[in-house]
Amino acid sequence: KANPTGVTVKAKISKTGKALKKYTKTSAIALKKGKATKLKAAITKAKKTKVQPHRKVIFESSNAKIAKVTKTGKVKAVRKGTCYIYAYAQDGVSKKVTVIVK
Repeated sequence: KANPTGVTVKAKISKTGKALKKYTKTSAIALKKGKATKLKAAITKAKKTKVQPHRKVIFESSNAKIAKVTKTGKVKAVRKGTCYIYAYAQDGVSKKVTVIVK
């Protein structure tokens, strides 16, 4: 058994704000005020190891006045600005996604 080595985040929205049919890896998303999207996160691990997480990936917003995020990864754009959504694995490794609200 080993700890996770990282977190990958996927969204159904492109950097330009267009909705996509499938989830794609992302490090930045753009949303219009009042719109929402769902983020999916997955734990990455070292090869040939079995990671048995005792909790799922959790999400946190750096500024809830710009964009809110639920524990399950639903992001809602509140007002214009830029903030970050962090996806944390159980041992503290994280992935940062930039959210630009237009």
